[in-house]
Amino acid sequence: MKRVFAALVFLMLVSAIFLSEVNDYYGSWAFFVLGTTMVIVAYLRKGDTLYFWSGILVTGVTFGAANITSEIYRETSDMYSNASHKVEEKPSH
Repeated sequence: MKRVFAALVFLMLVSAIFLSEVNDYYGSWAFFVLGTTMVIVAYLRKGDTLYFWSGILVTGVTFGAANITSEIYRETSDMYSNASHKVEEKPSH
């Protein structure tokens, strides 16, 4: 059973890396699912701290990165929106 969990986690890791190279959005979700799966595997294996803390780290980094990038996107979008409104307000001669 230990090898099945290890194979599952390895397959999910490879899939998450591949997806993040192809599409950032799906790659981010794949890493989030990987981290959650690692935490669940640690619970099922009753005390496997390596899987638990690795899962918490992967989930935390993925969650943090998603929030940071969405904040950057929002600020950039606001900046471009404000700049376009200023250009529209200028009178043309």
